Amino acid sequence: MRTTRLLPLLAAAMLAGGCASTVRVRTEPAQGAMIYYRGEGRPTFRWKPAPTTSPASFKVYYSAISAYAWWPATGEQSDIVYVPLSNWGDPDEIVLRPNPALPRVTPGGGAAPAR
Repeated sequence: MRTTRLLPLLAAAMLAGGCASTVRVRTEPAQGAMIYYRGEGRPTFRWKPAPTTSPASFKVYYSAISAYAWWPATGEQSDIVYVPLSNWGDPDEIVLRPNPALPRVTPGGGAAPAR
């Protein structure tokens, strides 16, 4: 009798606790790209740098993230990519490439002069 009440409580605790998803990000070109990500769903989620430069692998506890890459040497940046996450498996590897239509950004935060 006790066991039948305990099993649903354990299952509910596991679902409420959530699971970490491992996100793998690779950039092309790979040289020195900084990767940034943020959780989706709340305005309070802020952009965070990935623990390493490209290629990076890190765990997150969000149901979805957005990610982009920035190449400090050239000032190029990629498009922002939205990635839905699931408790049932990790997402495919994310590949980020520079978008030449976006303005180049210098390390100080300003736009780089046009070439």
